[in-house]
Amino acid sequence: MNFRRFEDSFGHWPEFRGSKLRKLFDCLTLFVEGYDNHNDEIYMIPEVRKFFIELHRRWPWWAYFVCDVEANLAIPYLCLIDHVESIKRANDLMCTAAFNPVHLLEIIQADYGRMNYLMDRAGMTDQENNKRSQQILDLFVPRSGGAK
Repeated sequence: MNFRRFEDSFGHWPEFRGSKLRKLFDCLTLFVEGYDNHNDEIYMIPEVRKFFIELHRRWPWWAYFVCDVEANLAIPYLCLIDHVESIKRANDLMCTAAFNPVHLLEIIQADYGRMNYLMDRAGMTDQENNKRSQQILDLFVPRSGGAK
């Protein structure tokens, strides 16, 4: 729960506008180590959930900076949901997260406002903003017609 190194690296973002802030978009990858042999999915582990809840409290604009590699956008959001279950079916390699989408959508909607603010400060287009917003939404509410 020591965020000092993180804050030293990313806590200065309010100083930036334009191209300096734009360079920080989609640049951060979050990894959680030490739970490789844990039976639960990473978003189910209380210590991991506590970390991402605190990260979101201290740095609620993280969705602008985090890139979607190895579920970097999905895992923090799954940790923020009050109640989430992990379901694994026989012969499936991956688990499925089950949760009430209303709570998640409330969190995402609040984050969109912060993300939109940063994208505006960075001089990003509405198209770029819409693409990122849809990318996050697609993680949890797939579009009809075969999209993710």
